[in-house]
Amino acid sequence: MSLTRHANVFAKLTALWVGLAAAVLALGLAATGFFVAAFYIWLTAHFAPVAATSITGGALLALAAAIWFAGNALLQKARRKQRAERAELIGTAALILRLASTLIRRDPKKAVILALFAGAVAEFLMGETQP
Repeated sequence: MSLTRHANVFAKLTALWVGLAAAVLALGLAATGFFVAAFYIWLTAHFAPVAATSITGGALLALAAAIWFAGNALLQKARRKQRAERAELIGTAALILRLASTLIRRDPKKAVILALFAGAVAEFLMGETQP
């Protein structure tokens, strides 16, 4: 499969994922609104309206704080993992550059042949297949 075909499939899958995520988010927000309204109605049966409003607001604020702390912890963990992966990629790229520069200095003809071979392998792996 060619690179453009890979990009096309990736774009379609990303668009589908974004549409699905938007639909789930909208339904989740609507359900949350109904639960908050039901909680408020239930509280007004037991407390005065001002107290019910205060309790509902406090509960929403506590829920928002809990979600913020959990999300912050997850984001920090993801950032640490991303930094480690980036450092590993930079180390690998530096090693490849050192090896390539050493090969080019020692035998430039061999470097050209290896580059042609690498290009042929890449084309074979990523090239368009005929049905």
